[in-house]
Amino acid sequence: MRYSVLVVEDESLIAKNIAKKIEQLNPSFEVVGIASNGLEGFKFAEEYLPNVIVTDIRMPEMDGLSLAKQVHEKYPFILFVIISGYNDFGYAKEAMRYEVSNYLLKPVNYDELAITLSALETKLLASRDQFDAATLLHSPNRAKEIVELVKEYIHKNYQNQIDFTSLASEFGFSMSYLSKIFLKYSGITQSKYLRNHRLSISKQLLRNPELSIADISQLTGYLDPFHFSKTFKHVYGISPSEYRSEL
Repeated sequence: MRYSVLVVEDESLIAKNIAKKIEQLNPSFEVVGIASNGLEGFKFAEEYLPNVIVTDIRMPEMDGLSLAKQVHEKYPFILFVIISGYNDFGYAKEAMRYEVSNYLLKPVNYDELAITLSALETKLLASRDQFDAATLLHSPNRAKEIVELVKEYIHKNYQNQIDFTSLASEFGFSMSYLSKIFLKYSGITQSKYLRNHRLSISKQLLRNPELSIADISQLTGYLDPFHFSKTFKHVYGISPSEYRSEL
C-alpha cells in the first residue's frame, strides 16, 4: 500500500529535497505533487486528494496554517505535517486543530522526519477504510469507476453466489462503505441490482421452452427454484410459469 503526499513549500530547492527524502526514508509514501504556495497547494489538494500534506508555515498567497484550516474544513481525512523555520509554540498549538500530525523545524532533521512518516503510516493503516471511503465520496469520477467495476463483476458472475462482503474487501473497503457508494451512484443497493440483473436474464431464458424453471433458476444463480419463483413473482407480479404461458 502506497500513500500519496503533497509538498507545499515556496523555496523550490527545499521542496525538492523534502520530496526526495520522504520517498527515500519510507517507500510507502509517494510524492504526487509540489506546490509553491498555500493557494496552489489547496488547488492541488482538491485535485489529488492526497493522504498527507507536508507544508511550510510562511508562504506567499496563503500560509500553511490557512491551508491546513481550509483543507481540514473540506477534507478532514487529509493529514498534515507542518514545517517551519520559526520555533513558535503558538504556531504548533494552532496547527494541532487541523489534523496536523507533527510540527518539524527547519532545517528538517531527517531522523525526525523518518519517525514522523512511520507514525503517519501507522495512523493511515488504522484509518484506511475511512480515508478511502471519504476520498471516493469526494471524488465522483473515482466513485463511479468503482461502481461500474462492481456492476461489471455482477454481469460476469451473476450465475455464481456473490459475497458482497468479500467483494468489498477486494476493493479495499468495508461492506458498509461500498454499499453507500453503490447506492449513491446507482440509486439501488448492490443486492437489488444483482437480483434485477438475474431476473432480467431469466425473462430471456424463459423464452426457451426447452429449459425448465429449475434449469433457469440454476442458470441465473438461484440454488432453490422455489426461491427463484417467489422472487420473480414478487418483482413482476406473476410466476415464471405464468410469464412463460403469456409468451
